[in-house]
Amino acid sequence: MKRLTAVDCLWPRVKRVLEEERPGHEPEGTLFAVFTDAADGAEVFCGLASERDSAAHPHWIFADLVEHRPLFSIGPKTALSACLGLIKKSQLEGLPVLDETGQFIGVVTQSSLLRGLLQQQRFLLRQARHYCRLAETERDQLARWSARLTELHEASRALLAVLAHSNLEKDLLQRAIDALTKLLEARYGAIGLLDQEGVLTEFVSVGISDEIARLIDQKPAGSGLLGLVIREDTAIRLEDLSTHPQAAGFPPHHPPMKSLLAVPVSHNRRVYGRIYLCDKWDGEPFTAEDELLAMSFAHSLSLILDNAREREEILKAQASLNRLAHYDPLTGLPNRQLANDRLQQVLAHTHRQGGRAALFFIDLDNFKQTNDSFGHSVGDGLLQAVAVRLLGRLRESDGLARLSGDEFLLLLPDITDIPDAAAVAEKILAALAAPFRIGRYEVFVTASIGISIFPDDAEDREDLLRFADTAMFHAKQGGRNGYRFFTEAMNGRIRHYSQIENALRHALTSNELELHYQPQVVARSGRIVGMEALLRWHSPALGGIPPAEFIPIAESSGLIGAVGEWALLTACVQGKRWADMNLGDLRLAVNVSALQLKKKGFVARVSEILAASGLPPGRLELEITESAMIDGTDEAVAVLEELHALGIRIAIDDFGTGYSSLSRLKKLPIGMLKIDKSFVAGVTVNADDAAIAVAIITLGHSLHLQVIAEGVETKAQLDFMIEHGCDEVQGYLLSKPLPVDDCTRLLYENRWQASLAEAACDF
Repeated sequence: MKRLTAVDCLWPRVKRVLEEERPGHEPEGTLFAVFTDAADGAEVFCGLASERDSAAHPHWIFADLVEHRPLFSIGPKTALSACLGLIKKSQLEGLPVLDETGQFIGVVTQSSLLRGLLQQQRFLLRQARHYCRLAETERDQLARWSARLTELHEASRALLAVLAHSNLEKDLLQRAIDALTKLLEARYGAIGLLDQEGVLTEFVSVGISDEIARLIDQKPAGSGLLGLVIREDTAIRLEDLSTHPQAAGFPPHHPPMKSLLAVPVSHNRRVYGRIYLCDKWDGEPFTAEDELLAMSFAHSLSLILDNAREREEILKAQASLNRLAHYDPLTGLPNRQLANDRLQQVLAHTHRQGGRAALFFIDLDNFKQTNDSFGHSVGDGLLQAVAVRLLGRLRESDGLARLSGDEFLLLLPDITDIPDAAAVAEKILAALAAPFRIGRYEVFVTASIGISIFPDDAEDREDLLRFADTAMFHAKQGGRNGYRFFTEAMNGRIRHYSQIENALRHALTSNELELHYQPQVVARSGRIVGMEALLRWHSPALGGIPPAEFIPIAESSGLIGAVGEWALLTACVQGKRWADMNLGDLRLAVNVSALQLKKKGFVARVSEILAASGLPPGRLELEITESAMIDGTDEAVAVLEELHALGIRIAIDDFGTGYSSLSRLKKLPIGMLKIDKSFVAGVTVNADDAAIAVAIITLGHSLHLQVIAEGVETKAQLDFMIEHGCDEVQGYLLSKPLPVDDCTRLLYENRWQASLAEAACDF
């Protein structure tokens, strides 16, 4: 008998295509052999593509499809078992067959290999019939063989019927065991299939009545001989079952059995189940020939099972990919894409019905701080818990989605009035008020909610989303842990915010920014010892914009790093110029935001700026707000220590407004406290402000720090500071912030006055 090889089992539905072609509509099961034209006009084989590839990437040409697939190939004489093994290992629909010169011959698939095996089986059947016809003298045996061969044909047809289905249904298995018991003339037969964990999940049988079947209260357990068939992946054939020591595993009421033939349903050592048959009708034991036929039957069934389970795994993978594309893997909520689709559908339905819908943009407050404090695993657990708690407060028709990070979107269809949305917002805030238990931590979280109404605020999905986001931003600005409905005034403020942000980006490249300087003087003598650099900006389009307006926008937009670096470099260069003019041991004070401190490489950049400008580090003072120090992490403190190690002075700005921890304050490498101008303004009229100012001066001196009062605008305020020992002052009483040239003249005058004062003292 000729041994089948790959060239005997080529798949008929193969279409030759060129790399630059695109997939078209082809019959089901078509594979594409992709070629490219060589320089000599010959075609060079590039690889295989399938319908599944073209469906996954409908706009790709064949060159793109085959580029992402491994190029496995086999020779025309490769054995079928090796072909099947390579197909399973590569998980490809088919393998190209190439000759010794690399020329394309065809493609083999699981189906074509199985077809080849079945065709060979039919060939053997035809041969058997031929030999039976030659055995004229053994007519009885010929008749028996003819009947058996007919039943084998029926069994093969049953297998082909199973093969035509993508899933193994129970009735198809029933037809298969019916065919096999007829073929081997057995009284009783059964097929049992296992799941991935080895648990029997499918069981079909033939040869018992419904009444007996009801008495069998469980499926055969698979212990004893039947368990051995599965564990060892081997066939068992016994003439007298009762004499075997392992003849166990069948439940009570099972039909009595004498002889047994059991074979595994397996492929490449993967056992899918077992087939067993008992007691032939003629009382004869099962023969080696019967065992061979049963094994062939089981092997064919295993190929079908392998193909069916592979298809099932593909469908599961497709379902999983579909879920990943539309649902958030952390919370299980719809993601942004699915939320947008559903929002569009709800708006269309609401428009047709003439109703209203509300869109909530929910952003958790201080979520980043939770992540930084407890770790990302706790942050993830908090997001999951928030999703569960919110879902528990909503109607089934309400749609909750997670957009990204700590942002959620809630859609309320069919609301009757605006107060309905407000009631839901109150319910959400109340739901989040109770602490969350995440692992061993108790976590508190609040939310800021922005609400837009369809069609009152907008009829377009994108505008509705944008307006809800705008309202959420104003809820944040209003103190957080609250909600805001969108108003047109909010939109105007957001537009103004965007105008300033865009203009500020342009200002950095157009030299629109400028530094003014305000003198810092010794309180008792009036001698100028420092200059604080203060940002000023006059936009050609928007006019003069105060720092209190554009600095927060620079921080929230991420521009503060570039703006702060420009200010630091400009101030250091100017400080070096004044030093070269011999205008005294002048200190340059520059404000630094908390965001700049947290930026990686900040210390190195400051060091580079000092080196580039030539300003000695001891003449630079960086002012950090007290609130930044409270919110700052240990990393920020480490940055201050590195700056101090370079010789740079550190001052705490706006002191008295941030509730500093004194235990932490004494450990910081600072040299100056600045009394906030809100206290200075009231020292002569408000006893509390006066007490706070005196306390800050006393505290600073006890910690061996200098103290400067900012915002001194009256002679009485100056006298108060001198009386209570404040070291330095600055404010409009002494000088407003001045352009560079005016500051230079002021420094010359101050140096001349100081020289006269010193001369008078010497005299």
